[in-house]
Amino acid sequence: MTPEDEEFERISREIRRNAAEDDDIQDYKKPWVGLTDDERYKLWLTTPSETENRFAFAKAIETELKRKNF
Repeated sequence: MTPEDEEFERISREIRRNAAEDDDIQDYKKPWVGLTDDERYKLWLTTPSETENRFAFAKAIETELKRKNF
């Protein structure tokens, strides 16, 4: 084993040891925000009532959820 290989192994061991000891690493995620009953009702009222246009209602819900969660 060359001196470079030994140094690489030493650094790798140190990184693994530090990672194992580092217990304050947390995964922060923004909580999901859904629609309220009032928001769903308003979207329902603003969508055409024909059956083929209920797709627009689904798209309106998707758009509103994206706005609230991103």
